Amino acid sequence: MTDTPRSVPVSPGDPATAGKQPPAPDAPRPAAPAESGSAVVSSDTPLPGAPPPAGKPAATAEEVSGAPRYTPPPEPAGSGAPAPGNRGTTPYDATETGVAPGQPVYGPPGTGPDPNTQVYGHQMYGTGIPGRLDIGHALSYGLEKFKLNPGPWVAVTSLGLIIYLVFYLVVRVVEPSSVLGLFVIFAAVMAGLWLLQAAMVRGALYETDGYRPGFGSYFYLGSMANAFLTALLAFLATTLASALCLIPGIVVGIGCMFSLHFAIEQGQSPVEAIKSSFLLVLRDPWRVLLLVLTVVAVTALGLLACGFGLLAAGPVAVIAVTYAYRTLTGGPVSPV
Repeated sequence: MTDTPRSVPVSPGDPATAGKQPPAPDAPRPAAPAESGSAVVSSDTPLPGAPPPAGKPAATAEEVSGAPRYTPPPEPAGSGAPAPGNRGTTPYDATETGVAPGQPVYGPPGTGPDPNTQVYGHQMYGTGIPGRLDIGHALSYGLEKFKLNPGPWVAVTSLGLIIYLVFYLVVRVVEPSSVLGLFVIFAAVMAGLWLLQAAMVRGALYETDGYRPGFGSYFYLGSMANAFLTALLAFLATTLASALCLIPGIVVGIGCMFSLHFAIEQGQSPVEAIKSSFLLVLRDPWRVLLLVLTVVAVTALGLLACGFGLLAAGPVAVIAVTYAYRTLTGGPVSPV
């Protein structure tokens, strides 16, 4: 007598026969029950669990009536390729083929910045394409930038008036009788004015970059000692040249007008900054001279209102000079 296995169904994929004992080999096969509303099963239709006819492929699980569809389990989070809709939406979490995990993804090739465009930041002298200096546009640019961010500019420029008032009060109260005492007070005031000038240059560089600086941003000078020594060396050179004659003093003063820009933005030493400033002025000396005369006229107009006009004239002049620096060096100039 042959034992018939009782734990193996006739068709593993047929839930109707799952758990039932198989019929005997010589027993007649029961007819499939007809479902309500279904068509009559012809003799060509194979019964569930029966082997396929010769010459025909086996029916899939979806083709067998009542067979469950197999759905693969979802992959755990973080494994496999990312979803198509999430690619590039989170640069520091997305995963690309050939990119190490944790590296930023910036998009497909060809979507980055144009290598021919000018780059913001610390540009070395002569790397950009120098432009033509327009004096009228430089002043209008400085005025519009000041109007868009007047509060911090007025606050920083007010420090100059405060320094002047402190100097006046100290001289009236102390009344120094010695030359040494007067020199110490004068040196302290000049040091404060030089640092204030460097802070205004820093703010003007931010403005031409397209960033509206707050009050504290004006004093991000990098190396404050370098900016101070550059202003001191430019002052001494101008003073010594003026002692020889007025014309050499004016020439040296104009030649040093961009020295703080090179010292603050590009971190050049005082001597290198002054040399770079002279070379930049020589690129277009007549237009730079016209800019200087225009800035002097604007500053004189600011003095007419008891000095309070300098709260607006000073920032406009500094931004205009910085605009000239960026234009002559081919640096970036943000639109107004």
